[in-house]
Amino acid sequence: MNIELLQGSLPVAEHPGLDSTDPRFADIATLAQDGQHAEAAALSEALLAEGIYDIRLICFFLYGYWLENGLASLLPVVDSLNNVLLDNWPAIGPEGNLNTSLEKSLDWLFRQILKKLQYEESKKSPLWQQWQTNAEVVEIDTILAAGEQLSDGITRQHPDKAAELTAQWSKIEQWLISLRQLTDSPLEQEPPEAAPESDGADQNLADNANQQVAQAQESPMLSLETSYHMALLLKKLAAFEQVIAENKFPQAALLAEDINHTLATFDPKLYFPKLFETFVRLQVINFEALTAYADLQEDPQWQAMQEWLKVDLDSFIKQ
Repeated sequence: MNIELLQGSLPVAEHPGLDSTDPRFADIATLAQDGQHAEAAALSEALLAEGIYDIRLICFFLYGYWLENGLASLLPVVDSLNNVLLDNWPAIGPEGNLNTSLEKSLDWLFRQILKKLQYEESKKSPLWQQWQTNAEVVEIDTILAAGEQLSDGITRQHPDKAAELTAQWSKIEQWLISLRQLTDSPLEQEPPEAAPESDGADQNLADNANQQVAQAQESPMLSLETSYHMALLLKKLAAFEQVIAENKFPQAALLAEDINHTLATFDPKLYFPKLFETFVRLQVINFEALTAYADLQEDPQWQAMQEWLKVDLDSFIKQ
């Protein structure tokens, strides 16, 4: 499948996308509903090649592309979404209900990917073993970086729907972080490359960032793990201090907005994945046993046990 169809500049049509009553869309949607994802992707690809850029077709195509090319192809999938959503949005259809279609299509795409990942892991299938053996830390971090760019872009472009649009991707991020911890290559800090002499401001920023990372690693709490997301946050905090000191307030304002967004959507599992690794894994392994109690959460006895848990954890677990 030709992923280049979704790269670069996309031409803007007078009426982008397909009408929901178009029989071509109905045929593709039926194939996807029946689990014939390769066929749905192939038909979507043919329409994309004709210059019909519809977010529903794009997501059908990207899922088929990912199934065909494997885990590492998450990077071109996310890069393509970045190009489509952030750089070529005027070229995308369908008309009339585009935002609704975007929400449903992204949810479908990421939910399908997540289901496939979790299924293969739960079965400890040969494909899962292949992922675990071949995955590289640098490769996973690159996917996570592209995903963060996508999430940030969606938040700026669709602030009212950002949580819904990125919810499933956040779960994929958590899965990727767990996979990274299982790989044979531990997360390592690369030695700094020799660089030409720079001005004092650049050196101060680098020193400040390195100092913040070192402090985080020495902290009793943060020494659990310095994840990709934590390292990036520390770098942004150091950069904010630097530009404030240099009176570069436009850059400082942008950094402050970015950091505050990170704090508002803070997910500790992304920043301290090792801390939550066992919890998440045990939830997955015991999924059926745990969800059997979902209907009891409004029961008075269940709520009474919740109160007991709040006030006396030790006696609660001994019961």
